[in-house]
Amino acid sequence: MEILVLLQGIITALSIITGSFAVAQIKLLIKRKSAEDISLIYQLAVWINAVVSLIALIIIGTMIGFEKVYGNIVCSLECTVLVGIIVFLIIKYRYFKSKR
Repeated sequence: MEILVLLQGIITALSIITGSFAVAQIKLLIKRKSAEDISLIYQLAVWINAVVSLIALIIIGTMIGFEKVYGNIVCSLECTVLVGIIVFLIIKYRYFKSKR
């Protein structure tokens, strides 16, 4: 069970780091209104990683109790949403640019 707590801490730390980078990138995308130099494939991979981390925390929650990982799940969910916003903005800016 100690390994689950360690794993929970590592996943949460990575979610916080990814989320902070995501916020900075969202600000940049909105400011520039261009996504030419940002890789959609890379961002999709980051989003899939965030989803897998969320699923892992949910599994850990079923094993050790959700009351112990509730905050971690919320943090991971926030990271997943932020990276999803980046993917959405990249698709939006590229799609509308090709329509012009």
